[in-house]
Amino acid sequence: MRQLESFFWGIIAALGALIFQLIIYIGFFSWTNLDIKTITFQQLFVIPQFILIGAFIEESFKYLIISKQIDTFSQNRFYIINSMFVGLGFFATEMLLANMSGDAIQTKFICEIAIVHLGSAGLIGYFVATKNPGKFLTFLTTVALVTFFHSIYNLLIIQRTFATNITIIFLLSLLVLLNIINFFKINSKLAQD
Repeated sequence: MRQLESFFWGIIAALGALIFQLIIYIGFFSWTNLDIKTITFQQLFVIPQFILIGAFIEESFKYLIISKQIDTFSQNRFYIINSMFVGLGFFATEMLLANMSGDAIQTKFICEIAIVHLGSAGLIGYFVATKNPGKFLTFLTTVALVTFFHSIYNLLIIQRTFATNITIIFLLSLLVLLNIINFFKINSKLAQD
């Protein structure tokens, strides 16, 4: 039952991140005095600086939800499981919005996006469980790590080549491997604290 609650918290995190990204989008045009019709919302978040900003916003909202809500009812390995359900809710919302906007996403890319969102949420859950989630340094290092994975992935998919595909496979495999390792070591790590 807590996993369903976590899923819905993921939806809330995704919608919060979307609203914040829209504020950035509108602010960008207000600040630069450009016509809002010149660059779409999706085109803006293909610019490398905005890829980084967008990933940071998304991961910050995941961190906020996981540290404030999921932390209250999770124990041991369920920190990671419930956090991944936050990532699943985030991913489902992103896919629904992409589908509603008419973007057709190939199945293999859907799996990659799912790994990014579930994997980053799993890492956040591990660090929230094993570190002090209220400390700014914990927030900063955790969000920086998951933003690295998320933004590198987003940068690599702009132009897919054989080399970028290999790099994507390596990056996603590393994300999965880190989550598997954390899943098996979280109980002993929490027992030490």
